[in-house]
Order: sequence, then structure tokens, then C-alpha cells
Amino acid sequence: MAYAPRPRLTLGISIVGTVLVTLYAVWAYIHIMVLNPLAAVPGLPLEEIWRQVDASQGSTHRVLVPAILVLGPLLALALLVVGQRWAPSRPGGIAAGYLWLHVLGAPAEFAASFSPGMNLADTYAISGADASPWGLPLLAISGLALLALIVLGAAIGVRGVRDTGATPVAAG
Repeated sequence: MAYAPRPRLTLGISIVGTVLVTLYAVWAYIHIMVLNPLAAVPGLPLEEIWRQVDASQGSTHRVLVPAILVLGPLLALALLVVGQRWAPSRPGGIAAGYLWLHVLGAPAEFAASFSPGMNLADTYAISGADASPWGLPLLAISGLALLALIVLGAAIGVRGVRDTGATPVAAG
């Protein structure tokens, strides 16, 4: 059996990417449902905070938050399958896909946190904004993923030009 480094590299990127996207979603869930409410309403236990929110606003966030956040890990699993089935020799493209999932993590976290944040705001007459600083690392990860995606795109483009021997032409 011949050594196939690119499919193995693609598999490694896919496994690590799937784990990282899943960890991002879990962190976002913990931030939205545990850390932020505790920071927004200090002095009350978490169970009491959500009991009061449920009594005054309803509990749609208990379904909505995981429903939004599970999309990232599901897409990561789909990308893992696609990477192994149809693109095993394209690790750069698969890495770009996982970076995109991390970039999209920030808007997904915002969408998932909107309803619980508004419910907290309405119940306790506070701001609906994040009270916990633990959402900032999620935004930083998404920003760094965007930067890495730009760098990766440039590297793939330069490599493609070098491999084909073509001369890059400036647009204009």
C-alpha cells in the first residue's frame, strides 16, 4: 500500500476541525446559558434566574439556542465526510471550510444569544448585551479564523500560480 500523505493530512485537518468547531459550539452554549445569565443577574442561582425568565417570558431559548448552535458541528461532520469522500487530496480546501465555520461562529453565537439576552433584559430590566466577558474569546476566534482564511486563500493562490507556471495578472 502506497503512502498517501495528502489524504492523511485531509483526515487530520477534518478531525481537528470537527473537534474545534464542536468545542466552539459547546463554549458558546455555556456562555449563553450559564456564564452570561450569572453575570447579568449576580447573586441569584442559575436555576432561579431561568425559573423567573420562564415564568415571565417563556422558555423558547431552551430549544432555540441548541438548535442554532448544533448547526456548526453538523456542518463540520458533513465537511469531514466530504473531505474523505470527494476531496481527500485537497487539504487546503477542507481547512478553508473549517475556517469558514469558525468565521460563521460569531454570527451564530449572536443569533443564538439574542432571545435569551432579550428574555433576561425583559425579566430583570437590564441590558440585553453580554454581561460576561467569556463571549469575547469566541469573537476573537472568529476574527482570527477570518485572518487565517485570508492567508490560506493567498497561499493556495500563490501555490496554484507557481504550480501552473502562469504569471499572475493584476485585475484592473
